[in-house]
Amino acid sequence: MSVSWARTRTVGRTELRRRWRTLRDNPSQLIGIVLMMLFLLPAVGVLVGGAYFAGGALTGDVSTPIYLARRVAVGIWVAAAVFGGIRGYTSLLDPDNRDGLLTTISHGQLFAGVLAAEATVLGLPTVLVLALAAVAFAVGVGSVAAAPVVFVTATLLAATGFLTGIGVALLIKNGGVRSRLLYRLRTMAFVAGFLAYFAVLFSNSTSDVLAPLLDVVAPTPIGWVGEAPLLVAGVEASLVRATAGLIVVAVGLAVSAPVLTRLAGWLWYADGLETTKSTATPTDATGGRFLSWLPQPIAGVVAVDWTRARRSPISLSYVIYPAFVLVTPIMETVQTGSVAGSFPILVAFCGAWVTGALFTLNVVGNEGAVLPATVLSPSPARALVGGHIAAGALVGLPATALAVAVLGVLGPQSLTTVATLTVGTVVAGGCAGPIATGIGAAFPRHEAVSVSRSRKAIIPSTVAFVIYSLIVSIVALPLLLTHTGFIAHFVADTLGISAVAFGGGGIAITAVLGVAFGLFSFLYARRTVEGYRME
Repeated sequence: MSVSWARTRTVGRTELRRRWRTLRDNPSQLIGIVLMMLFLLPAVGVLVGGAYFAGGALTGDVSTPIYLARRVAVGIWVAAAVFGGIRGYTSLLDPDNRDGLLTTISHGQLFAGVLAAEATVLGLPTVLVLALAAVAFAVGVGSVAAAPVVFVTATLLAATGFLTGIGVALLIKNGGVRSRLLYRLRTMAFVAGFLAYFAVLFSNSTSDVLAPLLDVVAPTPIGWVGEAPLLVAGVEASLVRATAGLIVVAVGLAVSAPVLTRLAGWLWYADGLETTKSTATPTDATGGRFLSWLPQPIAGVVAVDWTRARRSPISLSYVIYPAFVLVTPIMETVQTGSVAGSFPILVAFCGAWVTGALFTLNVVGNEGAVLPATVLSPSPARALVGGHIAAGALVGLPATALAVAVLGVLGPQSLTTVATLTVGTVVAGGCAGPIATGIGAAFPRHEAVSVSRSRKAIIPSTVAFVIYSLIVSIVALPLLLTHTGFIAHFVADTLGISAVAFGGGGIAITAVLGVAFGLFSFLYARRTVEGYRME
């Protein structure tokens, strides 16, 4: 047993050193963590201050202390479970060098070591915050005995909730490596969950969503644990329920160790659908009948781009950032039940932005290990640059144009304005891809970078993304301004120009700018690919 624990500690220390090296080699992640800690400091202050005032309110000001205490206990458990599920699914259950480690130690030791590192990095600060809250509650209620009781109950709830989230993540991952249907739907499920999270966050409906869950869990032993602090605070509560709740939670915490270890073993030792060998066919390489109208080299690049995106959607994670512009309008549309006049305009802009960034912002770096074969093929510039542009345009242009047309019809704009905006969207989106090619060629990124804690992918450089975003904004600005309601009405009333003519002028200016930037960028990208030399 001593050897087992020694190896577990070794794994934990190795994981801690790996995390430190990651932060040291990626200053942006370190800055992000520091900013997040600064952001959480007010939340910690609110939590500690809330514990103090809650203790003072138990003197008789609260008419339903048991009801509130149960909901607080369930809230701690749910928050820890959600956090544990997210950590487990995204990074914690995919340790670096997992296969190599499993040849020297057992999966139980690896799992314990990973949890030990997590407890050190995140558990210790959490325990410190809970201790401060417990002391604040004890001061507020005027009872020294309340501090250890609150601390123990809160720590047990947080630990049990976190491991529950880990268990859910393990079940989902085990299903994904054994069920072909779940494996294929994993990306859709992730996107749906991501959108649902931000929908709840930005709509300020967190309490509405969590309230039913809290009401369901509150009568269970998890909620009973919340009655323990009331007993030491002199509030009438059930000693039997509080004791039973603590016993159930403690037993659940003890039982979770072998259960989670077994689930981790099933996951890590599974062959999985991702590791099964698949045979590529000529149809896969050329895109089949759907792309038969394209020249074969371009169709091949399009098919490869789409296949890469399907197999590794995390490599397109950067295209999520433009979508943040649409979060607030979407929430307003859902809440009001009507489409604002500015919503289709924002969709047109974000659609063109995303269309150009999908596959063309790193035309050389995207090839990765197959770059030597690509640049040595016949006419690599025509196939590579044109294929990447077509891959993004065939996906982005129809989706964006349809969304703009539908939202425009549902909105307050006239049909002529909707028509010109839709045409302008196609123009802007068609120019965005060529614009991105030269920028990506000028600022390529060949090496994979950390997208999450344990996932790496080749994505466009930050410089390329920023420059591209700026140029696309300049190109699309005339289109957006000439289709903004109050500007169009002001010009029509002042100069007597019809909305159609005004919108057509915006399309023309956007087209001129887009063609100018796009042509220069496209030619630069072609020259870069043609003159590329392996070093």
